[in-house]
Amino acid sequence: MRFDVVCFGSAFVDVYLQSPEFKVVGPSLCEVYGGKIKVTELVITTGGGATNTAVGFERLGLQTAAVCCVGQDHWGLFVRQELEKEGVSLLYTQQAEAPTSYSTILVSQGGGRTALVYRGASNQLSWRKVAWVKLRPRWFYVSSLGGDLQLLTKIVRHAQSKKIQIAFNPGSQEIANLNKLKPFLKHVAVLVVNRQEAAKLTNHLYKSRADIFKDSAKLGVPVVVVTEGRQGATVIYKRKPVSLPALKVKTVEETGAGDAFASAFVAGLIQGLKPQEALKMGLANGASVATAFGPKAGLLFGPEMKQWLIK
Repeated sequence: MRFDVVCFGSAFVDVYLQSPEFKVVGPSLCEVYGGKIKVTELVITTGGGATNTAVGFERLGLQTAAVCCVGQDHWGLFVRQELEKEGVSLLYTQQAEAPTSYSTILVSQGGGRTALVYRGASNQLSWRKVAWVKLRPRWFYVSSLGGDLQLLTKIVRHAQSKKIQIAFNPGSQEIANLNKLKPFLKHVAVLVVNRQEAAKLTNHLYKSRADIFKDSAKLGVPVVVVTEGRQGATVIYKRKPVSLPALKVKTVEETGAGDAFASAFVAGLIQGLKPQEALKMGLANGASVATAFGPKAGLLFGPEMKQWLIK
């Protein structure tokens, strides 16, 4: 089978806990130290950039595989079973001796959250274990690799040799290594970042949106998307920025909204839409995910996406 998209990145088990006793004080989510907190909502699901986007692509009708790493434990089996239920191929999923990556997300009543993250097996994703000879999808989607630029190098070189398009959503550890990251961008077809990440990439931490967008167009990437959470998103194509506001929904929890946006935006491009139209798909998917707990419950299927776009 030739896949439409192969997604690289992390695979997590996510446990969501919501309590009215979590208090937001300034930039902090707080609870009483040493006390017992009543939890009113418990959700256990899968997360991580590779699994979130792979399911997003699959639900929108694209044949997808995930290159990620899980442990040889119960949670690793859980991740694999959940991906299989969604139709995501496990052909390139790796296993490691480390425990499966895990996070506990504390959710306030307003939908804000704090995550406690253990990367575990995701840090053992190895370029040496990837069956490169068999990998010939139309697109690679690359999310955070935990700063592994060796793996990113292999992805880019393989994509060049097989004429595979790359969509890239770098993580904080990739962006922290800015000087080494920038040469990779000229090989990327689509770059998806949030506004803070775009500011770091363009050295405009304290400058205006217009400056950020102007210099994002100079990064050498044909299509750049800058997301701004509840303010919406901007696509920069042929050096022209087009912004759309976020869709207004009742937010339950926001984890995974960025992955949902990115997978739908890239899916729109793969399916032949212009970037401005694909932007609408991204915003719809991101909004839908924010209406449910976890990064996957609200991901739209193709027919649902059409209804959201009509609305």
